[in-house]
Amino acid sequence: MHRISSIDYIRGLLALCVIIYHFMSWSTGTPDSSTTLGRLGVYAVSTFYIISGISLYLAYSNLTCSSQNLLNYFTKRIFRIAPLYWIATLLTGLYLYLATPNFTIDWEKYISNLTLTFGYYQPKNYVPVGGWSIGNEMVFYALFPFLIVLAKNKWTYFCASLVLGSIYFYFSSYLLIPTQTLAQQWTTYINPFNQAFLFFIGVSIGIMRKTHGSADNLYPTITLIFACIAFIYWPADGNQINIVTGFNRVFFTFTCGVACWAVLNLNLESKKYITSILKFIGDISYSAYLLHGVAFFYTSKYLLPLIYSTPTPHEKLQFFCIITLPLTIILSHFVYKYIETPFINFGKHLTNRSRQHNLLPGRQQNSE
Repeated sequence: MHRISSIDYIRGLLALCVIIYHFMSWSTGTPDSSTTLGRLGVYAVSTFYIISGISLYLAYSNLTCSSQNLLNYFTKRIFRIAPLYWIATLLTGLYLYLATPNFTIDWEKYISNLTLTFGYYQPKNYVPVGGWSIGNEMVFYALFPFLIVLAKNKWTYFCASLVLGSIYFYFSSYLLIPTQTLAQQWTTYINPFNQAFLFFIGVSIGIMRKTHGSADNLYPTITLIFACIAFIYWPADGNQINIVTGFNRVFFTFTCGVACWAVLNLNLESKKYITSILKFIGDISYSAYLLHGVAFFYTSKYLLPLIYSTPTPHEKLQFFCIITLPLTIILSHFVYKYIETPFINFGKHLTNRSRQHNLLPGRQQNSE
């Protein structure tokens, strides 16, 4: 199936929201849950998981669980995710070495980051800013082939939805405590079992897209507008823990899922003046998401003191928006063009070679 550009566009916009949320949190303070940015700071990443499930299903819905197909699938995923994550990890480690007196390397932590295995057993051991979500993604990549198999039968898929949904709401109803802040319970929140149902929702939306796609933009547009209004104006405030527990967790998850369905079914290709900008933001979204923390660290240490001797919180925010954000975008574009894209293409080249090899005379029996 051809690539659906609209979900790349929303991924880019959400990554930009996360960056601005972090810059504000690191300068003037964390936005309240009553604000749109305060909500997006949490649910933008949740929506990444939904988008990931959609993208993988549309790309691999016909995946059969042969050893060669699974090898090709994981090869492409590794070359898509790992190179940039390695760069973000090493640059973050270099900053900590330069900025921290008597810095010592936690070899187990860094090895688990470079091998992208920390998400399976110690999600809190991420190194780059936002790295926890990539650790979760690696867990979901391993889960995905099982979901493809389960999706072939509606009853097994329904059972999977009950299991993952029950775990999801067990976290939000019992393991996460509303009387403590989200920061105090961060290790619990970033557990992949607390996020897996979001990925499952994405896979389910992908299934709906293949079987009941929208014929025009009217219904998706109306649906997206109502989902956004509901997300923005639903009554909730205080610490972010208030929007990831209880019924609020159900409501905001629902609005994010509905918004993703709507965006997936929108046809924006005729709006060239809009899509050119959205495509650029979407293309660099992964780089910007992982590298904005790196840009923040280095500009805060080496550039901010050159402009302000004792900056106020608002001066810090101004600096991050005027200096750090553009530098993040420039760096992300460079990395996307010269590192991400070549590695993605190399991964495709490797899998295409293996596929051609299996189709040689005498090997057709292994082509599945």
